[in-house]
Amino acid sequence: MWSPRAQCDRNKFIGAWREVLENTPNLHIWQDTVKELLVENGEVTGLITMWGVTFHAKCIVLTAGTFLNGLMHVGKNMLPGGRMAEPASYELTESIARHGISYGRMKTGTPVRIDGRSVHYELMDTQDGEADFHKFSFMDTNVRHLKQLQCWTCFTNPEVHSILREGLSESPLFNGQIQSIGPRYCPSIETKIVTFPDKEQHQLFLEPEGETTQELYLNGFSSSLPMNIQIEALKKSSGI
Repeated sequence: MWSPRAQCDRNKFIGAWREVLENTPNLHIWQDTVKELLVENGEVTGLITMWGVTFHAKCIVLTAGTFLNGLMHVGKNMLPGGRMAEPASYELTESIARHGISYGRMKTGTPVRIDGRSVHYELMDTQDGEADFHKFSFMDTNVRHLKQLQCWTCFTNPEVHSILREGLSESPLFNGQIQSIGPRYCPSIETKIVTFPDKEQHQLFLEPEGETTQELYLNGFSSSLPMNIQIEALKKSSGI
């Protein structure tokens, strides 16, 4: 399977869109959290925020992402939220349920982030981005607004797999703690070693999170295992 991928600068992406939105004519911005929908005669007429402010509208678009009744798992620890340190929208979930809108929970995984100052790049292979005609935009432009950053690849090994395998009983994916199914096949590292027990290594990709941060996205190492097991396994991976 061939799949184009771009690792964007998250901080600059947020800043760029913030600038666009704040300078768009006739667009008013209110920063708050929605807790309840207002429904009359089967039609949505508005919403109420956590600060008790009511908005009336002919149309409402909910972009809740992973925050509706979200639950995060790290070993036996479970924490409500959509992202780390960001709470789940329980009130909004309950509100849409009261009005007959069904909802469900699907599982997804995200890899650990690595401090680039702790990485041994000399033990890894470099992976450069494409600099040819390939691009994501259909617009006729060759302008690059950000510097193209280098990525790196490294591998797990039998010692890493042994550490992960010993912790499988504490993995929510295998002990029944997680009941939901995933929308696509993006296996965790523990799923890989169970599904492919004959493989002595799995490739990992280190991708910079931005131009001005040391944070690296370790693509290929999503996991629900306890934190201490993840850290121990990572230390035995080449270059990490």
